[in-house]
Amino acid sequence: MTACPARRRLFSSRGGFSLLELLIALAMSSMLLLALYTAMRVTMKSRDSAAAAVDPIRSASVAMDLIQQDFEAVPPPAPSDTSNNILFGPFYGEHQAGGRGDNDNVQFCSIGADPVEGDVTEAPPLSEGVRKVEFYVTQDNGQSPMLVRRITRNLLPASEAPYDEEVLCKDVRSFSLRYFDGTTWQEGWDSTLYDDSLPLSVAVTLELGNPTSDKPGQRISRVIAFPCAKNSLISGASSSSSDTTGGAQ
Repeated sequence: MTACPARRRLFSSRGGFSLLELLIALAMSSMLLLALYTAMRVTMKSRDSAAAAVDPIRSASVAMDLIQQDFEAVPPPAPSDTSNNILFGPFYGEHQAGGRGDNDNVQFCSIGADPVEGDVTEAPPLSEGVRKVEFYVTQDNGQSPMLVRRITRNLLPASEAPYDEEVLCKDVRSFSLRYFDGTTWQEGWDSTLYDDSLPLSVAVTLELGNPTSDKPGQRISRVIAFPCAKNSLISGASSSSSDTTGGAQ
């Protein structure tokens, strides 16, 4: 049966969209895209805020683990009145005050090993053994203060030996070291003045944050015992290390 002309005209008139319908659909699509963009932007800002809050503590924890590893491998210092004081040098920690906190530094000999990829028998000769380790805070070329670990592996030559440096963390507001002698906490330590002995333990406090901001930074503290310390007055109290984290007080 053939459709009548009136019905054919009705069907043909509904075959497309009017200009008003297209404008309404475009407006609704734009509103939907704007809502999706706003939600995505809020999500990314929340992610960045969470990362900014977590990253300093994560960096401080990694730095603390490395510091503890080096401290726990410190051998007894060699007698300072002998000429054979090359491989087991003195333990020296210096207290320095900074703008927002302490900028202490410490240097000592430690027994360690570098990670080796592949066959361990092909590792470089100086990849393990006694090395000189230094921790200090520096600020170069207008950058934020950084905690640096310097390692000197070759301790034998008379001339200045080459060394490697690595940045443990940035935005360091304070790096504080305190040394326990069995009775009191000392701000500095020189093993040549303490009968060539190590402190019983060291309290390390690291605070990270924007150096130019007045907001409290993220602080982590740890007490580390020296296994080769001579005195055992607090062996029970310092046999383990502990962490405390939080904002600046």
